[in-house]
Amino acid sequence: MGYAVVLSLVFLCHEVFTVSSSILPHLSHKHQIISLIKFKQSLTINTSASFSYNCENPYPKMSSWNMSRDCCSWDGVVCDNMTGNVIELNLSCSGIVGKIDSNSNLFQLSHLQRLDLSYNHFSKSHISPEFCRFSNLTHFDLSLAGFSGQIPSEISHLSKLHSLRLYGCPCVRLVAHDFKLLLQNLTQLRELDLSNINISSTIPLNFSSRLTTLRLIDTGLYGIIPESIFHLPNLETLYLSFNDLRGYFPKTKWNNSTSLVELDLLGVNFSDSFPESIGYLTSVPSLSLQSCNLRGPIPESISNLTRIDYLHLQDNSLNGTIPSGVFSLPSLRFLLLGGNHFSGHLEDFKSNSLIWFYLGDNQLQGYLPKSIQNLVNLTSLDLPFNNFSGRVDVSLFSNLKRFSDLTLSNNKISLTNENRVTLPESLQTLQLAACEVKELEFLRSAKQLEVLDLSNNKIQGRIPDWAWSNWMFSLKSLSISHNMLTSVDIIPLQIVYTIDLWSNLLQDKNDTVSGQDGEESDSEFQSDFWKAAFLGYGSGLCIGLSIIYFMISTGNPKWLARIIVELEHKIIMGRRKKQRRQRNYRRR
Repeated sequence: MGYAVVLSLVFLCHEVFTVSSSILPHLSHKHQIISLIKFKQSLTINTSASFSYNCENPYPKMSSWNMSRDCCSWDGVVCDNMTGNVIELNLSCSGIVGKIDSNSNLFQLSHLQRLDLSYNHFSKSHISPEFCRFSNLTHFDLSLAGFSGQIPSEISHLSKLHSLRLYGCPCVRLVAHDFKLLLQNLTQLRELDLSNINISSTIPLNFSSRLTTLRLIDTGLYGIIPESIFHLPNLETLYLSFNDLRGYFPKTKWNNSTSLVELDLLGVNFSDSFPESIGYLTSVPSLSLQSCNLRGPIPESISNLTRIDYLHLQDNSLNGTIPSGVFSLPSLRFLLLGGNHFSGHLEDFKSNSLIWFYLGDNQLQGYLPKSIQNLVNLTSLDLPFNNFSGRVDVSLFSNLKRFSDLTLSNNKISLTNENRVTLPESLQTLQLAACEVKELEFLRSAKQLEVLDLSNNKIQGRIPDWAWSNWMFSLKSLSISHNMLTSVDIIPLQIVYTIDLWSNLLQDKNDTVSGQDGEESDSEFQSDFWKAAFLGYGSGLCIGLSIIYFMISTGNPKWLARIIVELEHKIIMGRRKKQRRQRNYRRR
């Protein structure tokens, strides 16, 4: 009887314990709490540090850590529901400053499966071999975290890794042998991003067949791209831009053609014609083959890319006519074909999805198609340095309410405004050099202009007062050289960087026409220069430089004015290239 009672009590206690353990969360082990607190104490928090600009919402997750609560409830900490072990530590964008050495208490958390320390500043800490103690790690991210030194070969022992992200650490290097070892051993790898670290190696032949994302941007890779990369069965994203690589496209269907989402091979030297096989990438929405030394015409098969959103073929040696199918692609929003040798006419746009269209520096000719006015989503149209001709009326663009950038410079067109309309208020950049512009009335509604180039036109008289009023707080660069302006009032622009009024009919103080042979003594020039300098100092640096530049541009010495004009052109072109790179980066 007594034995039966004891047995019943043991059974009852077992049931109670089982029920309790299924309802109540496990408390984490005390040593994990202590390890995390000591790890926190070895670092400092500074969310205003420069690295935080990469984070939309930098948040100091470790600030809330304290001994009064179980660590499984702390920000950035995730525990296993069954064992209570810390299995995930996500401290991305936490404003962490400090060093992680081999004695760090972080390495006591041996059960970690996910570790994210990205977007912090670990003060050029070396990546410790102790990270290999996390043998269960599946996701490892040290991107943009301020590490330096060599990636230890022990990282290749983390055989369970699915994702390895170490991008944005230019002071980090990976020797060629360890790079090959890493790819050989990490057979479970789905994502690999080593962009901006120093590898300086050829690309190994062996990659995990499970790989979906491969980013090796600006790593010093050289040599030939193995064609096997293009046949990885699960590959969705491939970035190999800004390296010294050569390669050949597959001539037949790519194995991964139905899964590929992004292909960016900027700068890879293919020295080949544009392959017909590109038409097999029917699912790809983003294709960037800028500066790849591609030759010949764009194949007609490109019309098969019905899901493409971003097509970047700029700065190649492509020629022939642009296939009409390109202008019918239903999802295409970004089309960049500048810097090639395309000829013929610009076809009608059959789709109105385009947002950004760049076709500068080609040999296209004929009239601009009227279908441009149907591109209701268009924000940027850049067609400079072609042979387009004929009359282009402002009404072609006046209803494009999202328009911000129009460049038609250096064609053979004549801008007209027969319907007396204005360009949209949203316009920020307008470049119409050598476009037979005679007046500014079509800009009366454009109150957000930042860059305005109307050089080499036929504008007479003076710039109207409404223009200065509209652009006072927005205009940063004004080029209106080689016109027929006869006078310019005080320039009220508040944030202007450059003003080019060279070669107009402006009168200097001695009634010498700018651009003719009037002379001014050195003493007079120096006097005027310092007057302008002091006036500028009182008005602010940018205004001062503009006043000095205006004075120099309308007088002597002319050699200095020419240098400034050339420098201004380089600054504007550099700024435009930077803006395009930023747009590309944000797009991706």
